[in-house]
Amino acid sequence: MLKVRSVDPLQAIQWFKQGWQVFMSNPANWALMGLLFGIIVLVSSMLPFFGGVVLNLLVPILTAGMLQAVKNAQAGAPIEITDVFSFFKDEPKRNQLLIVGALMLGAGLVAAVLSTLLIGSSIPVDELAGMPSFNLGLSALLFMFVVVIFLGMLFTFAPALVIFKGMSAVDAVKGSLQGTLANVLPFVVFVLFYAALAFVAAIPFMLGFLVLIPVMMAAVYGAYKDIFG
Repeated sequence: MLKVRSVDPLQAIQWFKQGWQVFMSNPANWALMGLLFGIIVLVSSMLPFFGGVVLNLLVPILTAGMLQAVKNAQAGAPIEITDVFSFFKDEPKRNQLLIVGALMLGAGLVAAVLSTLLIGSSIPVDELAGMPSFNLGLSALLFMFVVVIFLGMLFTFAPALVIFKGMSAVDAVKGSLQGTLANVLPFVVFVLFYAALAFVAAIPFMLGFLVLIPVMMAAVYGAYKDIFG
């Protein structure tokens, strides 16, 4: 049975500090890994017709590779840029990670449909212009925030649970939800802090993501260790 620990909400800030320390242990390689990860995500998202499908299937595998690299770095082992691809060669875990990606895709589609139905029906109409005013209001923004948090709760730790605990994709998603439900406040702080960092990272032509991507992966690994052991 999966054991879950509860942590202090401010521990979320410590996870990012740990992520920064991991990044600074080998900034050149980590930045190149962040660049490689970002390029793959960008190219996948731009593919016609099936870009979203490819992106969702690839992200858990790439994330798993970076999480393994973080674990290796903390153990004093050398890291390579190609560590991003390490789980493409591990067929059993790769297949489970692909299923995690498929579940992400399905959950994202359901969330998109619900958001369109619920938020679309609440968009006020400008009676003078006869057009939607798109002033969604606080309730719609709160709904969107809850959706993002819930999807994050389902999938943030799923790749780590697949590769470090040997769980199936479905059990890993359940485990991720179990861990985050026991740590709702730390997880919300984690998401908000990441959002603030992402805003800053996007300012210099998105170059800040070369740092933020590996820092985020190391922060997720730190959170995984604190919550799941």
